[in-house]
Amino acid sequence: MGKIELTTPVREKALPVLLDAIERQKLLLLQSTGRTQERIRQLTTSLQVDPDLLLAGEIPHPETHDMDLIELEGELDLLRHLREQLESLEHLKLCS
Repeated sequence: MGKIELTTPVREKALPVLLDAIERQKLLLLQSTGRTQERIRQLTTSLQVDPDLLLAGEIPHPETHDMDLIELEGELDLLRHLREQLESLEHLKLCS
């Protein structure tokens, strides 16, 4: 596990600010994850596709739905990225 070191002249003031910033970032990531999951649900329902099959390249991209399928792929990638960021923050530990 890697360490990041911060220096501050007033540790007692910096620690609550850092803890608050981490919690706010977690909340933003959770909200973004929820909105992204909802958009994925909408797209998969309207397109009637399985996201796993889409990501595996097993869903053809007809011209009529090409842009929607590309959007869905982007939303799935975004969801993966948001989850990775959230997981990273969940394992973050401030050593005071």
